[in-house]
Amino acid sequence: MTVGISIPIEGGTRNLSLTDRPVFILGRNGTGKSALVHYIRGQIQHQYVGRLVYLPGSRPSYFDSDSLSMTANSRLQFESNSASWDSSPDVRIRPVSGTTRNERAIFDLQAAEIQYHVDAANDIKENGTASSAIQKLQSKSSPLDRVNRLLLQSNLPVKTIIDSGELKAQRNGNIYSISRMSDGERTALILIADVIAAKNGACFLIDEPELHLHRSIVVPLIAALMAERPDCAMIVSTHELSLPSEHPNCSIILVRGCVWSGGAPRAWDFDEISDAENIPIEVRIDLLGSRRKILFVEGKSTSLDQPLYALIFPRISIRQRETCNEVRRAVVGLRQVQSHHHAEVFGLVDNDSMEVDFQEKLLNEGIYALPMFSVESIYYSIEVLSAVAERQATTLGVAADDLLRNCFSKALETLNNPGKAEHLAARISERQMRDKILANIPDRKLIVASGSDPINISVVSPYATGLNKIKALISDGNLTSIINGYPVRETGILGDLAKGLRFLGEIDYEKAALSVINMNDYLKSTIKNKLGALSNQLD
Repeated sequence: MTVGISIPIEGGTRNLSLTDRPVFILGRNGTGKSALVHYIRGQIQHQYVGRLVYLPGSRPSYFDSDSLSMTANSRLQFESNSASWDSSPDVRIRPVSGTTRNERAIFDLQAAEIQYHVDAANDIKENGTASSAIQKLQSKSSPLDRVNRLLLQSNLPVKTIIDSGELKAQRNGNIYSISRMSDGERTALILIADVIAAKNGACFLIDEPELHLHRSIVVPLIAALMAERPDCAMIVSTHELSLPSEHPNCSIILVRGCVWSGGAPRAWDFDEISDAENIPIEVRIDLLGSRRKILFVEGKSTSLDQPLYALIFPRISIRQRETCNEVRRAVVGLRQVQSHHHAEVFGLVDNDSMEVDFQEKLLNEGIYALPMFSVESIYYSIEVLSAVAERQATTLGVAADDLLRNCFSKALETLNNPGKAEHLAARISERQMRDKILANIPDRKLIVASGSDPINISVVSPYATGLNKIKALISDGNLTSIINGYPVRETGILGDLAKGLRFLGEIDYEKAALSVINMNDYLKSTIKNKLGALSNQLD
């Protein structure tokens, strides 16, 4: 069955066709996934009259008592009441129906189990030993048998039985009320009961099936439920990426954001991803919760990069990768499947004195090299140092210029220590020589033509020139150029700068720098200007 829905977007609507394929709605917290599930419920309720099962994320996982309170009469009332409950926008955020949904699921399961055996008994009564019901009973395919099989497939070592006319749990020979099952077991049981007892061709709207469930349970559970009821449509909103990865022929609605008006959703920003099997799981992780533009930056989880760029580009999703090569793989990989996700992807890596030719190669891949040596060059730029000094001056009651002179003096004193200039010159020369050697690696033609003769690669060392340059910068007191063009974290001067501004060390200074940048729009603009063309792409 194909059902068409129309979802509002900024400036219009987008039409989607929901088919028999499972639909997974993905997105970070706050993007409007639950609101979209509720909106879809309103769109399709007329196509699934009496066959729509809506399980909002607000649903409780417990029962109010050890025994069901639902009767045949209250079960009938549920049908009319649930339409009113489900249409309320509050159903997304609070359990407006209490535990009634849970009772209904178990009531329907018990009714289906009883009816199964009553039908079998009547058939045997009428046809005797020739009844096919005998074989049917022996096949262990009753509703309760199917529930227990699904619990087992979901890695839950518990089963259910009918005892004294009630559905109960059994584990290790002990029989007890289902209300006393663990949260995860109850959650799984209620969901399984809903699916097993549902009418033919039902449609399920399930918001966050992973509630109270470990991924080792929810992933096989959802897969087993979908395999158990291929006649039912399944629309699942989830944070669990392993769910869609288990269903390569599914549809994915990637929700990026929602526009609200008067407390109600007015429009969504989303992509419909088809051919999801072409998107590797690690790429889906990067897409999940991402905004329209994604910036991959070089650095570890403890690095300075991510928090800085998140402040500078608040409307961009920032993702970290430990090395330049990992940034390249992420950006190139996502750009190769851009037609499946529609996000714009960029990369930003440290300059590390890389050759201009290599920078241009990266640029062709959508990856920008910092115009300065590394992210420390931004944190300890004269603009940021001055802004932090101003705040310190206000706090400490001293002159900002005195603080700056003090920290610059300490840093230059350290740079004049024996071996500092040599280390910086050697580090820059190392990178430059490596790039030149890699650029001159012989190709196959030269290798074949050379036969067994040695192939020599001659590269002039830039060390002597580089050493003279850094010594001149130190002599001139040009700290700005040194911070901008060299690996200053290896020299110890960052600690000098931090302590010169009356901080305990680099970590405290860097936290203060982020705070100052966050509150200073002019400083943010200055840093963005330093990043050049990348800023234009991300704005």
